[in-house]
Amino acid sequence: MFFKKSGKLQKKAFVSIGAGANQIPLIKEAASKGFRVIGVDVDSVAPGFNLCDLKIQESIYDYEKIYTSLSEALFDGIIIGIMTRSYGEAVKTTAFLCEKFGLPFLPFGMCANFTDKLMMKNSILSHGISTPELLSIPKLNKLNKLKDKFPPIIKKPVDGHAKKGIKLITNSDELKAELPPADSKKTFLFEKYIEGDEIIAAGIVHQGHYYLADITDKAKSADTPFIDLAHISPSKYAHLGGRVSEIGQSVAGLFSIASSPLIMEFIVDKEEVLYLIEALPEFGGEFLADIAIPKATGYNFVREAINSHTGSGFKPPEANKKKKAVAVQYMTAPDGTLQSYNKDAPLKIKGVFHFNMFKHTGERVHKPANNLDRIGVVIAADETADRATAAAAAGVSAAQVQVKQ
Repeated sequence: MFFKKSGKLQKKAFVSIGAGANQIPLIKEAASKGFRVIGVDVDSVAPGFNLCDLKIQESIYDYEKIYTSLSEALFDGIIIGIMTRSYGEAVKTTAFLCEKFGLPFLPFGMCANFTDKLMMKNSILSHGISTPELLSIPKLNKLNKLKDKFPPIIKKPVDGHAKKGIKLITNSDELKAELPPADSKKTFLFEKYIEGDEIIAAGIVHQGHYYLADITDKAKSADTPFIDLAHISPSKYAHLGGRVSEIGQSVAGLFSIASSPLIMEFIVDKEEVLYLIEALPEFGGEFLADIAIPKATGYNFVREAINSHTGSGFKPPEANKKKKAVAVQYMTAPDGTLQSYNKDAPLKIKGVFHFNMFKHTGERVHKPANNLDRIGVVIAADETADRATAAAAAGVSAAQVQVKQ
């Protein structure tokens, strides 16, 4: 694909910040549109590099060096898109580069709001968006003196991800143990625990307007750190889509997001009040954007996010369109060594269409302390959520995972 600028034919280039396995759906979709794909990763054998036209071996966090390398590489082309499927600092790098090359995304100066959970909560609270109440140290000190009727509290590191470091505090003794010392360099936030169901809303911001693609229900472990065990579409809270979209639009406006995927996590209480617990200008993980949503709705989430970002004819999701029910079921294990599993049996279960092990035989596995400890995933589709969930569970059983403790 070429276009003419200053009398010279130039090829449109798309930059993938990261070239690991999770970037491959993004790289493939960009390549399918005819873009020359430039991959950036510090790992010289990152699997996504095999699909790229040009590779830049650089840390995805060193945006100044990446900018210099990209500027030097573009003697015969122009960058039309820069995106990542990673999180945190990779999003910051993407924002920096998009500003440098004049591409729509998120202002670089807004990135701290998404890497610091305390900044994020203060921002959305100031904008009138419901979120679990923050508890200050004076309030916590008062709670310390209570013996009965202690309100549950969630403790989170402000820079955490994948459920790392999350604690549920239910009594004053636990609170005393969890309060950080005055000289601690690690920052935490304490918030009121909201009883309810959790949902994930996946949408795309296009030219500043939020479009909801799907809502999924989350099944999680019963105790902290509340490991994600399953995601199910359609959500039993699909009827709240209008309110979710309003909040998505508020978030897009609050942080001046021009073009980006936007993943939001909510708690829904018994009155169906939505409490926003996280909003991220990312594709997110959990196999939702690249596998579950396309299967459930027929909407190619990754491709349309690229179309929006590159000005290539974005198509919004069709409201209330459902094709299949989909269940994403994660596999966990006790502490031990992964001895074996059946790699063929899960895909023979009716409805199962995706199976992937995250761990290799001979590798140590652990009782989950965060989402990164999960060992595999089975994804199934059927006519109803119950049938899809049952098929995914059958696929997990069929894997016959053996762990030596």
